[in-house]
Amino acid sequence: MKVTNTEEAVADIVEVVSYLNQRNPTAAANLDAEIARCIDRLADREFDGPLSWLRSGAVVRSWGVPPFRIYYQRHPDELPIVCVYHQARRPITR
Repeated sequence: MKVTNTEEAVADIVEVVSYLNQRNPTAAANLDAEIARCIDRLADREFDGPLSWLRSGAVVRSWGVPPFRIYYQRHPDELPIVCVYHQARRPITR
């Protein structure tokens, strides 16, 4: 299955890994790897998260990689990653 990332998802991952890397490079590398592993497993259809509705109206699924949540959509041959969001921030779902 083809994994695609929105610009927002790429920016989210870069921002969090860069921020963490300044404070703890090992933790940043581990988090980056854990997010990538989770996305690979989602693409392999090992599991699926619950449906959510974003404030924009988009229907997505999500899966937690604490303290973050990966929001994605599942299509027959594609797994678009919509965003990666810190769970302590204001909810983006309704």
